[in-house]
Amino acid sequence: MESNISVYAELRSYIRTISVAVSLPSLSDSSTRLTVAADGLNVRVSHHGETRQLRLPGKTSLGVASLPAQKQGVPIVEWRLPLSPESASQDSALQETTQLWSATDLEAGSSAECKKCGATVVKDGAVAWKDLPSENWAEMMDFWHCHKPADHGHSHDHSHGGKADEASLAARGYGASSTISAQDGIGFVDLTTLLFSESDCQGLTFSLSGFEQGSTNREDLMETQSHSLNVFCSSCQTQLGFFNFRAAAVTLLKWQVSCKSASGILPDVSECLAATISSTIARSGSSKSLIIPVAGSSEKADQVIHVWVMLSRGIVYSTSAVEGCTPAIKLFYQLISQEEADKMLEEIMCDAQEINLPVSGIKDVIGHLEDSNILLPASERRFKDWKVGLLKR
Repeated sequence: MESNISVYAELRSYIRTISVAVSLPSLSDSSTRLTVAADGLNVRVSHHGETRQLRLPGKTSLGVASLPAQKQGVPIVEWRLPLSPESASQDSALQETTQLWSATDLEAGSSAECKKCGATVVKDGAVAWKDLPSENWAEMMDFWHCHKPADHGHSHDHSHGGKADEASLAARGYGASSTISAQDGIGFVDLTTLLFSESDCQGLTFSLSGFEQGSTNREDLMETQSHSLNVFCSSCQTQLGFFNFRAAAVTLLKWQVSCKSASGILPDVSECLAATISSTIARSGSSKSLIIPVAGSSEKADQVIHVWVMLSRGIVYSTSAVEGCTPAIKLFYQLISQEEADKMLEEIMCDAQEINLPVSGIKDVIGHLEDSNILLPASERRFKDWKVGLLKR
């Protein structure tokens, strides 16, 4: 018989504890207990003859113990278990932002295929993989190189020789206006995307809006002067990414394609967004982000996402509803209208960073956050006007 007891455990390395919250089918009493196994990794909750076991997301240093509920007459009880030094050191390594599908993880010469239908987009052996630098590489180049590489006779005052000299430096890759362009035979790897030369791709449809208005010949759309085009799989009509005119590149979203990798992982949109949020916080120091559609998206977003990451960017949790232990970002989120988001971004004192996803990706993330919210104990699902959610890392 399946137990009606629900257990949620969260490793909180920043306070060196494992929090165990238990939702009970009836109010807690003297029969409600938490028993810790000898290995420090497994617990059993008992209540009115019912039991539920759970593997903790980390090891507790408590040892064998039987702990009564600290409060009686309540539907949710919580225990805080001390974290072992071993688990604390292991979790600290998980706090680093990891890039899913780095160039070294992807199999050399691997093809790229549409994840939905398996149609080949980049042939096997067509490209070699190369990691792109971080998103703020151009700004950092401009910051660190007060005296940038120049010809002999370069002026050593901080004007750098005026506009002509700045234009020359920008042409050589210095300055925030610089960009990386696609190269034949190279597949550039970013946190959430793969970037290719158009000549290395096949089976794509380009469009300013939806698939039906698109063309397999991008030159048919050359007169649009658009910053980017939507890119679809010609076989199943799934949006795979974008074509960027400035970089002359086809940019494919990692969660929409499949490639062979050493890890064997196929990233999903929530994992890619978690990596982007972590990178954004590290770069800007801002804990709030607005997840809004990419300009020129083929669909209109009914809602966009306002997120706020508090305390630690990373936790590890386990729950009786899902098998295994999951590294995640725990955050607050609100669903707001596109108009509200635009108004916030226009404010001079806006403290939120802008993160762009296609509308389909935003819908998937909303579904993931709503599902994760249900995993939490009822008492922890809201904070004032915010909901609490988990994004898998």
